[in-house]
Amino acid sequence: MRQSFRLRLAGTYLCLIIIILVISGITLFNLFKDYYIKNVESSLIYEARLIAEMIDMRSEKPTPQNLQKVCQVTGKDTNTRVTIIGQNGVVLADSLYDAAKLGLHNTRPEVYQALKGKTGVEIRYSTTVKAKMIYVAVPFTGMSAQGVVRLATPLLAVEEIYSRMWSILMFAIVICGLAAFGVSLIFVERISRPIGNITATVREFAHGNLHKRISYRREDELGVLARTFNDMAEYLENNIIEISEVNNRLETLLENTVNGIVMVDRSARITYTNPAAVELLGESIQTRGKKHVEVISNYELVETIDKVRQQLQPIHKEIVLHSMGDRIIDVNVVPLRGNTFSGQGVLVVLNDISNLKKLEQMRKDFVANVSHELKTPVASISGFAETLVAEEGQNPETVKEFSRIIFDESQRLTRLVSRLLELSRLESEDRELQIEEINVDQLIQDTINMMQQRNDCKDKAIEFSKTGAPVVINGDSDTITQVLINLLDNAIKYGSEGDHIAVSLAEEKDQIKISVEDHGVGIPENEAERIFERFYRVDKTRCRKTGGTGLGLAIAKHLVENHGGQIGAETISGQGTVFSFTIPKNI
Repeated sequence: MRQSFRLRLAGTYLCLIIIILVISGITLFNLFKDYYIKNVESSLIYEARLIAEMIDMRSEKPTPQNLQKVCQVTGKDTNTRVTIIGQNGVVLADSLYDAAKLGLHNTRPEVYQALKGKTGVEIRYSTTVKAKMIYVAVPFTGMSAQGVVRLATPLLAVEEIYSRMWSILMFAIVICGLAAFGVSLIFVERISRPIGNITATVREFAHGNLHKRISYRREDELGVLARTFNDMAEYLENNIIEISEVNNRLETLLENTVNGIVMVDRSARITYTNPAAVELLGESIQTRGKKHVEVISNYELVETIDKVRQQLQPIHKEIVLHSMGDRIIDVNVVPLRGNTFSGQGVLVVLNDISNLKKLEQMRKDFVANVSHELKTPVASISGFAETLVAEEGQNPETVKEFSRIIFDESQRLTRLVSRLLELSRLESEDRELQIEEINVDQLIQDTINMMQQRNDCKDKAIEFSKTGAPVVINGDSDTITQVLINLLDNAIKYGSEGDHIAVSLAEEKDQIKISVEDHGVGIPENEAERIFERFYRVDKTRCRKTGGTGLGLAIAKHLVENHGGQIGAETISGQGTVFSFTIPKNI
């Protein structure tokens, strides 16, 4: 059971006061006792000497009757027992008892001292009187007689006085003790109150309330203690605020980074995962406290973590997550060193590089396609030009045919370069749109009319399904026209001879949808996702015959996205394709 500091301190003061009072009382009691006995002793000595002088002054030798009378008279006057003892120790007279019945007294200590001419004093228990007595003996050496006068008085009165004094002293000790205890309580209260306030405030510190301060302004030890606690609280508060800010920044960084973060402790249990790690490894990774082998389904990643835990060496590698759509993950696994993990925990950093790998492959394909596309017309131009040089004008028909081929290939090369420049411009910077009010029905019809003037569209019919009322939007007419031209051009090139192309317009909530449908060869399902990539062709042989560059759909995709819309394709291989794009009504 916890004891109060105040009670303990007050009890200590009370014990000290009682000890001091008891010691002081005993000392005073002994001093008074000694003083009283000395006073009785002096009085007895004085009276004994007076009696001895009375005996010395007699000229004749005193008789036993005279000595007995002296003893009785002086004993009555002094209220003491008076005994006269001869030189040989025989009791000559006694004020209280029959002298003849008293034995020799020369062996009594006080008598023995008096017989030697000294004053004898002794306190002892008297077997005759059956009480504690104080004895004083003085010698007398007169002409008529020699011996010892002894006075004795019982100490019963002294003992009674002692008892009264002791009672009074104990009463005084109790009264003083109670008074001192009350004073000590007040004193302790004055001392303990600030200590209690300091304790309460420190307890608030322990519970996290570091804003509270101790109010104690005196320049003493408690004041120094209070200021020290206040300084400590301020220091801790500033440190906690700083640590909290760092922790919040770190938590925000970890929660919003694109890298997956997984922490595994020394017992191989998951202690932390951020949202990116959950997105990469699946929902099961959120279960903290379980072993990593229970929640990570990729064996290679588990093996890598175990290897780092055993060897305490970092590992950097690429891992394919087959269960998460064949994602390619750049993995960094490093050991965590320090007192907390004792060098046995690991940090796993996951970076999804699937898109980077895809972009890298696209870059390689782009370089290869550009090289091929440039090489083909350049080779044709070079070959036919060399033939023309060799002909030297001998065969005009051949010169004319080869010149036409050189012209066509140079035009094809020009279109390719122009398309590349246009695509590069779209990808490198946002095109500034020229917003105006557009009658979409009229824009589609004008574009169809323009396309039907082309030679390669003579054998194809383009049909436009109009809506009831004209559709009017705010947008960039050149952008929409260019997209529609690219889609119609694609439908014309890949459609069958005599086929018809259907163009439709639909109004949705806050956008319009334009669709171009052909009945050509269609697009295989496994290649549908790549048709908007640069230089990608479903039928490369057919594309070269039609003079396509493989950039039209890629350009259309960028134009639509710059206009805030989306483009897509629905196709059934061998039955045709429907290309559709949406444009916001107001941009």
